[in-house]
Amino acid sequence: MSDLPPDVERLETLRTWHQMTLDRIDRALVAARQREEEQQARRERAAAESRFKVEPGLDQQIIHRGGCQKWTGTNSYLDRSEVLLAIGDNALNVQPCPICRPDTALGPQN
Repeated sequence: MSDLPPDVERLETLRTWHQMTLDRIDRALVAARQREEEQQARRERAAAESRFKVEPGLDQQIIHRGGCQKWTGTNSYLDRSEVLLAIGDNALNVQPCPICRPDTALGPQN
């Protein structure tokens, strides 16, 4: 014995109701996936912003914040202590990017 009604009209009504419910679930699932992707992108941007990258050059190196779009190279990221060492080494001639201003993120450089 089935727990479903035997007639076509009620079966079609149930099918329509279930299809509408599935459509709502599908829309909610799409929205939830989009929120998760956006959250992941924010986490990745925040992680990049907390690091620094060096743009190589012949005469001078330029330090950028990890998320700076002026130079998108991502060969390697440096942490704060590595950047401070590089800035302190006059032979490297390291300068901060005038756009993203990593020197403000570094704070006091005693």
